[in-house]
Formats: sequence, C-alpha cells, structure tokens
Amino acid sequence: MIMIGCTGCGSSGKKEGQAETAGPSKPSGVPETVQEMTEEVTVVRPSITPSLSPEPTAAPASVTAVSATPEISSMTEISTTPVVSITPPPEMSPVPTITQAPTITPAKRKSEQSSEEGTLSRPDHPDTVTNDKLIFVGDSRTEGIRDAVGDDSVWSCLSGKGYDWMVQTGVPQIEDEIEKNTAIIFLMGVNDPFNVNNYINYINEKAYEWAAIGAQTYFVSVGPVEKDPYITNAQIESFNTSMENNLSGVKYIDVYTHLVENGYATVDGLHYPANVSIEIYNYILENLEEVRSGIWG
Repeated sequence: MIMIGCTGCGSSGKKEGQAETAGPSKPSGVPETVQEMTEEVTVVRPSITPSLSPEPTAAPASVTAVSATPEISSMTEISTTPVVSITPPPEMSPVPTITQAPTITPAKRKSEQSSEEGTLSRPDHPDTVTNDKLIFVGDSRTEGIRDAVGDDSVWSCLSGKGYDWMVQTGVPQIEDEIEKNTAIIFLMGVNDPFNVNNYINYINEKAYEWAAIGAQTYFVSVGPVEKDPYITNAQIESFNTSMENNLSGVKYIDVYTHLVENGYATVDGLHYPANVSIEIYNYILENLEEVRSGIWG
C-alpha cells in the first residue's frame, strides 16, 4: 500500500481514506489538491510584496530631494537679497565731487597768466630802445621801481620771490634779450638773505658768461627796512657785505648806504613809496659805467 501525504491537511483518518481512493483517477500534470495551488499562490505573493516595499522607500528619497530643493531656493533668495543691498554702489555718485577739479584748473591758469603778465615787462616800442638796454631782475621792490618810472627797460620781477625763482624763471626769461652793451641789474635778497652764497655763485657765473658777449652785470644792495617782522637791518647789512666782498666781474651799487645817509620812508615797513623808488632808480643810473638812456638819466 502507498501513502500520499497532504500538506496542510489534518491528521484524521477519514480524510486520509478519501485521498487514497481518489489517487488512481487523477489526470497527469494537475495538482493533487487545492491546498497545493494555494500554497503556490501563497509563495508568489510573498515575493511580490517585498518587491513593492522598496517603492515606498524610494518615495521618501524623492521627498527628501524635493525638500532639498526648497532649501536651495531659500538660499538663492538669501544670496539674492545681499545682491540687492549691494546697489549702494550708487553711493559712488559722490564721485561727482571730482567735478571740483575743473575749478582748480581755471585757478591754475589764472595764476600762470597773471604771473607771466607781472613777471616780464618789455618796451612797447623796442625799436626806439638804444643799444644801452637795461634789464632789471628783482622782487616786489623792483616792481615798485618799474611802476614808478615806467621807462623802456626790460623788467623781470615778481613779488615775494627769491633765489629759486631767479634761477628757474627770472633769468631764463630774459636771456634772449641780452646782447652787446646790455646792462643786467639784480635787486634780489630781501626775501631770502640766507641764500647769500647761492646768489654769489650764480651771479658770478652769469656775469662771466654775459661778459663774453659784451654785456655788463650789476648788483644793487638790499635797501633798509623799518620794523619789518621778517628781516632786520642787521641781517641786511650782513648780506650786503658778503655780496660786495665776494662778487666777481660784477659792479656793486650800494643803495643801502645811500638811503640811510639821505633818508627814506616805507609804506609798510618793507616797500618804498614812489618817490623813494624813483630815487633808487636815479642812483642806479648814476652808477652805471656808461651814461645810459632812461627818463631820469
């Protein structure tokens, strides 16, 4: 006798007997019992269930990705906000203050023009000037003489200037005027007596150079002051003494002693009135080596 067991069946004898009688009449390839089919289906279901479970797990991942996106966008908003605040660069608009530069430019032009006009004065009719041309190089006191006499001389002078201006501007701008029988007359030093050695060296050098073309060089002593806050007569005397003792090839004209002995006045302690300026001019002409033309000569 052959016994066939049934998976999932009970252990009662009746069911076992029924299985035995039904055994021989089963067609081939058909499952022996319905329970066996059930088992096969049951086996399939568990395999499907696990395959579906990953999808829900994937969903949270995608949700995480979505949640990451808002974070990025929020960061973008944050980074965008500072960009808008960077718009303050319009504060660079104060750069228009640089427009003040134009105001500086005209100021410079004005000073240059006025300095040129006040620095060098030439005769209006140079053709009438004789061969004994006079060229004066000096400071504000020399301007006073020029304005008082108004002659046909060449005047290279500027207020408040000293040695540096004389070397850089005062002399260079009259060099082309110098020729045979020209007299170059220096009236410098009241603004910078400490430059005494520089004056001596430079004027000696130029006197030698000009003598080669037949011109003569003169130095007029610095005149006295009246209670000037910047220089004393003692300092002026020391300066004049050094100039007189060390100039070479230069005619020294002692205006200081002439004014002290004959009397003088000032309008502000330093500058002379017109009558004293004319007196100085006449004294210079008297001391030139030759008689030269001039309205007071």
